[in-house]
Amino acid sequence: MNLTADEILVEIVPVDRLVAATAAADDAGTSNIVGRVPPGVARFRRAEMERLLALSPDLVVVSEYTDADFLRLLERSGMRVHRMGGLDSLAGIRAAILDLGRAVGSEEAARGLVARYDRQLAELARRLAGAPKPRLLYWAGGMTAGAGTAIGALIEGGGATNVGREMGLEGIAPIGAERAFVADPDVVLVGEGWKSAEALRDHPLLSQMRAVKTGRIVAMPTELLVTLSHHAAEACWYLAWALHPDRIPRPRP
Repeated sequence: MNLTADEILVEIVPVDRLVAATAAADDAGTSNIVGRVPPGVARFRRAEMERLLALSPDLVVVSEYTDADFLRLLERSGMRVHRMGGLDSLAGIRAAILDLGRAVGSEEAARGLVARYDRQLAELARRLAGAPKPRLLYWAGGMTAGAGTAIGALIEGGGATNVGREMGLEGIAPIGAERAFVADPDVVLVGEGWKSAEALRDHPLLSQMRAVKTGRIVAMPTELLVTLSHHAAEACWYLAWALHPDRIPRPRP
């Protein structure tokens, strides 16, 4: 019942074990597994308890972000539930993959997936050793990422300093154009396809920000920017390549 689980489960269990996935698994620009969930697997665009009960799954996988009212209904249903948590850090994602592997009886496959994740992050850290860390601000229509966020972890994993954290913000928090301008980041990170880069260039104040005037805007593919699965290592790699192309090879398409 969440895209993070979809992205991990297609790697660690045979897809014929999937009773249902989120409809988001098919959404280009949101999902990293487009085309990998068979058409015969039921899709959920939203939480529907009656439909879920009719499918009679052995296990329902939810996350810490799943609607609280739906979680209460699940608890009353008697169905076995696994709740993924700790998805706001790279280490937390790693632990969540291993926990999910145990829950579905695929511990070896989960360990293999984590080993791949660890190798990519270790190689990235090796290549970034000693590199300067540009001050980077995530911008999404007046919101930014502070401490304790997956996007903040991505920024730091990609070899930058998170300006939102530097400003003392926590979680996904409002910042506003004036504070963003005064923060004077070296780089601005936005999601690709949201027209955020164009909005920055058209904004009467933000267009005058040093990073915008010098073209230091990184537009990241949204499916990488928002991922909370092992694809977070690929997201870090993408950002590091955009910031340090002299050290990091271009990521795979």
